[in-house]
Amino acid sequence: MPIKTSTLLQIAGWGGVIVSSTGFYLQNRLIDTVRNYDYYKDALKKLRTHHGAVQHLGEPIKDKRFKMTDTENNYSDREKARFRIPVSGPKDRGAYFIWVENMNEKWVIKRAELELKSKPDARLVIVK
Repeated sequence: MPIKTSTLLQIAGWGGVIVSSTGFYLQNRLIDTVRNYDYYKDALKKLRTHHGAVQHLGEPIKDKRFKMTDTENNYSDREKARFRIPVSGPKDRGAYFIWVENMNEKWVIKRAELELKSKPDARLVIVK
């Protein structure tokens, strides 16, 4: 017995909803996992206590969800990690770039820079 076209469209529609919802859920879990790493929290602590960053962004400084699809700026392997974290404050917003390396099983922030939306041609060095 043949299946109606409308039934096939419903199955395809629900399949699409399930696949996209699963992808969205897994991506958010991965982002939350990264946000719970010690080096991520330490990098944000350094930003929030940096005098220049506080002066330009204002307080409180909030981090936003980064995009895992931006593989040029957001990646991690067993030895190195790099992230571009959107940040904002009451005065300005921008992107916080961190470079991290695994040194003898301990992750160390090698470099961190803040790029402000109001000054896209310059970066404020947070960690050298």
